[in-house]
Amino acid sequence: MLLVTAVAGCGGAPERAGPPSPSPAAASPTAVSPSAAPSASVSGAGYAREGLVGFHASNPFRVEVRAVERHEELTVLRMEISTTEDTKTPGGFGYDGLPGQSVTFGRFRLLDPVGGKMYLTLREKSGERAFGTRHGDGYPEDFEPGVRYPVEVYFPPLPGGVKSVSLVPDLAMAPTTGIPVTDGAPPPVARKRGEGGEHQWPVVLPEGDHWSGVSGLNELVETPEKTTFQEGGQETVALRTDVLFAFDEATLSDKAAAVLDEAVAETRERADPDKPPILIEGHTDSKGGGTYNQRLSVERAEAVRDYLVAELGGDYTYKAEGKGENEPIARNEKRDGGDDPEGRARNRRVEISYTIKRDRPDVTVTTGTATDVRGSTREPAPYRAEAGPVVGSLEWPRSGGRLRVDFHPFYRDGAYLVAVFDVVSVKDHYIPIPDPFKGFAHNFSAASDYGAFILVDPETQARYHPLKMHTEFVENSVFVLEKGEVNRSYVYYPAPGDDVTSITLEAADLGEVKDIPVS
Repeated sequence: MLLVTAVAGCGGAPERAGPPSPSPAAASPTAVSPSAAPSASVSGAGYAREGLVGFHASNPFRVEVRAVERHEELTVLRMEISTTEDTKTPGGFGYDGLPGQSVTFGRFRLLDPVGGKMYLTLREKSGERAFGTRHGDGYPEDFEPGVRYPVEVYFPPLPGGVKSVSLVPDLAMAPTTGIPVTDGAPPPVARKRGEGGEHQWPVVLPEGDHWSGVSGLNELVETPEKTTFQEGGQETVALRTDVLFAFDEATLSDKAAAVLDEAVAETRERADPDKPPILIEGHTDSKGGGTYNQRLSVERAEAVRDYLVAELGGDYTYKAEGKGENEPIARNEKRDGGDDPEGRARNRRVEISYTIKRDRPDVTVTTGTATDVRGSTREPAPYRAEAGPVVGSLEWPRSGGRLRVDFHPFYRDGAYLVAVFDVVSVKDHYIPIPDPFKGFAHNFSAASDYGAFILVDPETQARYHPLKMHTEFVENSVFVLEKGEVNRSYVYYPAPGDDVTSITLEAADLGEVKDIPVS
């Protein structure tokens, strides 16, 4: 779910409880040494990443977090940003760098991996300029080499129980995990250009009505028997009809009871009877005629509805529909036109959808307790200075194989799994049109920039899709690259079972990488 509110100006008294704050970023810039490769390092209390910035993504930068401060009405992210080039370099940290606008730092996002919420920058309006540090009036200014620029970015207030967060920018650099949240720092103040140092850019505080966004996280995990996914306050349990019915039949099979009884228990526990209906939809693959498939999908939906009514009783409202072959979640045929039996099997399903109980704007939708395919919520990941070794690679075969993808070990962050990899341009100038790694593994994740990358547990055959926030995903993008340039990429996924120590990455039409370590 996405909670969006218009709120009044900030500036309330900060909380005083909690550990002492690390030293804030210095008001005046300091010198840095240029470097080239994407990497990370710690400097004092800071947490640093290096990577490429801007749509063209040819501008190397270092971003060092100095503090994440909790205040009553906002959260302050304090950073020092510098180019690692030895010449003046343009930035590109916001979505609003058009001529005539002050450039901001809206591509930064804060993730609470335990509470399952994404915090977006406070802005004048949705899609417009973020508050905090702004540089450039008219056209954006370049960053001077050897200078660390102090930057402040503002977010909605973090709850008191959040002890650390992950910085997940929409930039070609890896997440920064394990950043402590501190209390008791002085509240932010507005600044004019040069106030406190020659390279201090203006700082604009939120005032009046402004846009505030906090997004709950939605996830999809498929198993051979069923799929459960959530979007907003809705949960959908998709049952494979191959488990429920014999071929071309609409009468429940003998083995259907065990699967349906589990679905009944989940529905009783999680569905809100005051927010009807419980919707039961039948779906088929594309084999056979459209009229026949439509009738079969209706009959199967009605059979499942009748079972739910018998077991759950009259406290709920039920609605059964058939969609036939019209809403596939996987390919019925491969790209070369050949049959895709696995895709067809996933399309043959009955979906049970309902509104989750106790779904409020301040409550994140969760998957409940850990199972053999869904891991438990752990502590946030500690800060990781390096991505680790390359453990497998794939080539993007189109247009002569211009891209190579190098995968690093994956790791758990709270309730989720972080996949980190490098997209390397190995031939000529690369423009990501069309998007290279979008897939059709499921309509839930089809819009993800890395929807073709699905994680598969070989033991349980569970399939994990990219983590979704509202209509977007917890990931970055592939930007324009010159030959030899590296786009450090990442995607968050639901965490697999607690005993999983390695996993397979399945890439649609590209192959797979087996035995990627999970820590």
